[in-house]
Amino acid sequence: MADSGLRAKYEQTCPDCGGTDFVEDHAQGDLICTSCGLVVEAHGIDERSEWRTFGDKDKETVDPTRVGGPSNHLLTDGGLSLVIGDATKGTGNAALTQAIRRAQERGGNPDRGLLVAFGHIGRLCTALGLVKAIQDRACEVFKQISESKSIRGRGLAAVCAAVVYIACRQESNPRTFKEICAVVSNASKKDIGRCYKFITKELEQDMGTIHAADYMRRFGSRLGLANKDMQAAEEAAHIACPRDGRPMGGQLKPWDGKSPLSIAAALLYLITSLPRATQHPTALAVADASGVAEVTVRGTYRDLYPEAAGLVPSWFATPAEVASLPLPFATYGQLQPGYGQPQPLAAPGPLLKQEPQWEPKQEAKQEFKRE
Repeated sequence: MADSGLRAKYEQTCPDCGGTDFVEDHAQGDLICTSCGLVVEAHGIDERSEWRTFGDKDKETVDPTRVGGPSNHLLTDGGLSLVIGDATKGTGNAALTQAIRRAQERGGNPDRGLLVAFGHIGRLCTALGLVKAIQDRACEVFKQISESKSIRGRGLAAVCAAVVYIACRQESNPRTFKEICAVVSNASKKDIGRCYKFITKELEQDMGTIHAADYMRRFGSRLGLANKDMQAAEEAAHIACPRDGRPMGGQLKPWDGKSPLSIAAALLYLITSLPRATQHPTALAVADASGVAEVTVRGTYRDLYPEAAGLVPSWFATPAEVASLPLPFATYGQLQPGYGQPQPLAAPGPLLKQEPQWEPKQEAKQEFKRE
């Protein structure tokens, strides 16, 4: 829009002499014809960037911003209060600037704790690759819990990690505790879990639900899957675990009640085992991408295997291709034939010879005869 407006400004003709050459006076905002000197436009708006820091030496500074940060409704004054910055190197008033800055910091800022927490939340969201909406939601949750003054005595790192986890759930972009702990160095998984339970109890709000389909895109990108593979996995997740909470087909299935993370990993393994999948990762690769154990992936796949024909979308695989899925492993290295069918009772094995058990010897009782 800015480029088109600037182009139209210089492509017009002078109404007095018909000239097409103009010069712009940036100080006054006037567009002047170079042939006759007529002011064609007055008080124009300069739409170009104005990279200034309003310091003593703008050209030597690193920060190219021309204004301060945006207003923040979570702060007392909207984040627009005066803040004394660092002194510019080489100037004579550096000592005075530092003294004024220290005096301002000692004066007491009511939002000082919030600013520290918001900065920590921003670093966590950057490390996790989260969008701005999740960061803003995490800051709102921290503001709500800080107003109750019930987080005193709890570690700031654990509380910030817990509110980021809650914000991810509320924005339908959940992260696992393992992913959160990977970017938090001074808080354990147990501390984050305790803060999460405490915050959910204090706020009494809907913290959002986690669905298996919410993990498909992220895990699928780690495995290098195509868009159609991830779309098929998402549709399978919606069939296996409907959003309304009702079980598939109105009956409880073996995977009902399991973690959405485990169901997502098992469905990815099931979809990528079909012939039309672009990638065919192993169960160990799926476990590494999803952060669950390999035995969990295989166990959940064993529960999904009997219902694979109803889970896989019809546009992704034919019934014959679904029937060619690998049989689930009962144990490592052992196939379980005819899974899903009632199995006959196993024949009793040979009796093992029982070794005699050791028994302590009983001491013989001595009888004393009366003389």
